Amino acid sequence: MIEVDEWTKQKGIKFLKEVGIKKGDIIFDCCCGEGNYTIPAAKISGKDGMVCAIDMNKNKLDTLKEKSNLENLKNIKIIEKEFKKTIPLPDKFIDMVLLYDIFWYFSIEDIRLPLLLDEVYRILKNNGLLSIYPEHVDTNKLKLIIIDANFRLEKEFFNTLIHNNNLKKGYIWNFKKVLK
Repeated sequence: MIEVDEWTKQKGIKFLKEVGIKKGDIIFDCCCGEGNYTIPAAKISGKDGMVCAIDMNKNKLDTLKEKSNLENLKNIKIIEKEFKKTIPLPDKFIDMVLLYDIFWYFSIEDIRLPLLLDEVYRILKNNGLLSIYPEHVDTNKLKLIIIDANFRLEKEFFNTLIHNNNLKKGYIWNFKKVLK
């Protein structure tokens, strides 16, 4: 767990700042698991911001609760729910959505993927960002699906991130919400 500790204490903070998270932001971490992105995002957003972390796995969310308590983070809202059709958040509430390593669950052929992207669009503020870690998927097809869902690719970069509790290099895409 040394890599996870190193990630949540410094590398993840540096990474998420580069992605675009800043103090006071409200973040949505979809399928957050044990919170490898939630914890550093909460540290960056601070007491004036918040991270809404959703997952259906109670055990992983319990681990996230333990981690947030150890770090004394009070700005994490944990939502235990499987995504079916809606995200339980208000319209235009979120500054940045993290869809990191979820495409093993939401495959390109999954009928829920367009529903998820519609919901992400709905909850994002007009200047909001959608940040994607496109692992386990045909990236060309995924990029087209996201663009078709009214998002514009703003930035693509290659960086160190965490995957399955190990540090590795990977691509991140940041998309901007295109106003309809």
